[in-house]
Amino acid sequence: MLDTIDYTITKGIYDIFNRKYINKIPYFFGLIPYEFYVIPGMYLAILQIAWIGTPNPIQFHLLPHWFAYSIFQFLKKSIKKGRPGCVYKKLGKYIDESHCKHGNENQSFPSGHAGVSFSLATALLMEMNFSDLPHFFEIPITKQITKIIISAIGIMVATMVALHRVSMGYHSFFDVVIGAIIGFSIGFISWITLEYFKKSYNNLCKEKVNDVNNLNNLNNPNDTNDTNDLCKYYKMKREGKEFLYWMDDWKLFGYKFYNNSEFIKKGIGLSRVALTIPIIYLLYKFLTKDVFKLASIKH
Repeated sequence: MLDTIDYTITKGIYDIFNRKYINKIPYFFGLIPYEFYVIPGMYLAILQIAWIGTPNPIQFHLLPHWFAYSIFQFLKKSIKKGRPGCVYKKLGKYIDESHCKHGNENQSFPSGHAGVSFSLATALLMEMNFSDLPHFFEIPITKQITKIIISAIGIMVATMVALHRVSMGYHSFFDVVIGAIIGFSIGFISWITLEYFKKSYNNLCKEKVNDVNNLNNLNNPNDTNDTNDLCKYYKMKREGKEFLYWMDDWKLFGYKFYNNSEFIKKGIGLSRVALTIPIIYLLYKFLTKDVFKLASIKH
């Protein structure tokens, strides 16, 4: 009975979103922004962490992304449910043929695209609405209307991605619903876990930064105390100057709080270069090749 209900709803969505004038809506408002946020966005987040040192992209992008991707890869390969477009001829007109070969035809449940998109959308929503100092790729977000718009766009894109996967025959309705639920849970847990440590740090520094004497110390360039420097980060982040904090006294072979260790200094410089080379290659490949076949990218 559940299979019948699932097929009926799936066929309905498939038919509706393959009508003239609306058949491209899930693609342009879902898949395209999703793939650009997930793939080039991931590369940007990695480069930010490597070259600047900021941990923010880990919380609202990298952790929910990689967590969700790993979980869904294990689930899809373990459960082995046939893709609608591979099983039913009436739903197979638009599915990329590579998804019906080499075992990919049995990786329908749950939807990885729906899972990753809702994981990222949830983490972004949490960052915008529940973070003390919300940031989007090191851009401080202070206006409430901007937070609402960013949150709404994230949820809309995730929803459009789910509709795209159903309307193209890659997944059934139940596949994307379960994927969205699991993705939401991953995004929520990923964000809230790291937020605990951020809030603990913020609370420790709040009293210190608000104290006039300590503020004078924080602005003193001769102050080398690690605790003061840590709270200087909090102060500058509150003022929307987090990027300037990380760029202050930046060195290729150096990292804040570890400049006394030659091993760390050499390691960070070599790691930055070694990590950047494959990232630049992958970004180039995406922009020159993968971007023209977004629907065939597997998640």
